This record gives sequence, C-alpha cells and structure tokens, in this order.
Amino acid sequence: MIYKNEVQNPVQAPTQVPAVVPYITAQMNFIFRARMLYRDLATWLRSYKVSLYGDVGNTDELSKRLFRLPTEYGSILRVFFGDPTTEQLMSLLTQYIAILQSLFIAQMNNDINAINSLTQQAYQNVNNTAALLATANPYWTQAEWVTLLTLFTGLQIQESTTFLTKDYSANNDIFDRILSFTNLIGDYFSEGLTNYFLLRQQQQQLPAI
Repeated sequence: MIYKNEVQNPVQAPTQVPAVVPYITAQMNFIFRARMLYRDLATWLRSYKVSLYGDVGNTDELSKRLFRLPTEYGSILRVFFGDPTTEQLMSLLTQYIAILQSLFIAQMNNDINAINSLTQQAYQNVNNTAALLATANPYWTQAEWVTLLTLFTGLQIQESTTFLTKDYSANNDIFDRILSFTNLIGDYFSEGLTNYFLLRQQQQQLPAI
C-alpha cells in the first residue's frame, strides 16, 4: 500500500504513483462488479420465468437482456484472463442460459424426454465451466465450482417447478435461498479474482532474469 508520507521518498518514483493507483482501483472495481454475476443471472432468470409461466408477453425482451450478461461480464473477465479464455467462458455462459430457457419451456410442456436431456446438458455445462475456471485461475478449484454451480442449477430447476405447481410460498423461499447462495458464489468468485490480481502484481514486480 502507498502511504502519503512515502510519496516524498526520493527512492520511489513519484511520477509512477498516479498511474499505479488508478490501475489498482480500476482492477478492484472490476472485481466488485464481477462478484454480482450470478445475482444478476438469478434475477433476470426469475424475471424470465415470471414472464414465461405467467404469459406476460415480454419474454423476448427479457431473453435479450439475459443474453447481454455474457458480453457484460466478458468485458470484465477479459482484463484478467485475456481473449481466448474469456471467449470460452462467454460461450459457456451463453449456452447455459439457452439450455435453462429450453428446460423451462420443456417443463411447461411436460416434455419428459426433453427435460431429462436438457437437465443433463445443464450439468455438463456446469462441469465444463468449472474445469475452465479452475484452469484459468489457480485460486479456484474445479471441485468447488462444480459444487457451487450444481447447487445453483438445482435451485433454478426447483424454482421453475414451483412456478408450474403454483406453490408460491415455496417459490419465494427458493428465491430467497438463491439470492443468499449467489452471495456465496460472489464471495468465492471475487476472492479468487483478488488473489489472482495480487499474484500478477507480484509477478510483474519481480526483476527480469
């Protein structure tokens, strides 16, 4: 950390301080924003389900909003992981949203074969995403991400089921659990990004060999 009285130290280069501090601040702002990904996803998925099962008529607009999430968060993750990894993560998130949407519709149509197939696809997407995240960041583990994303997916399916059965008391309870759970995911996400950022800072400060 740079303290005010240290800026006057002739050993340091004061001209570097204005460049370093905004850079660090920007990185931490990115991390704070990134931790909201799954809360945003849960919120917009719920809005989509309310529209779909309630026949509100704005599912297309809500779907467009959902599919903006991968791009929005891709712009943040790109800062940390670069283009190739970020593009893969964006693709997996886009696929995940599409699979869940199709699953909700299959549930509404009581299409058992489609429900089973799409459920398997959703959990395969979870495994693929967990593997990629663990590869991208040494402070994340595949097992932890599988656990977190599997539980998140299960809660999404439970929530859609209670919409269909019109069990609104259970539906509200599940949504409360989803929001609480997204805090846990957000904590793990942001802690991993913070540690990864600090690691990169340390590596950049090492003298070249």
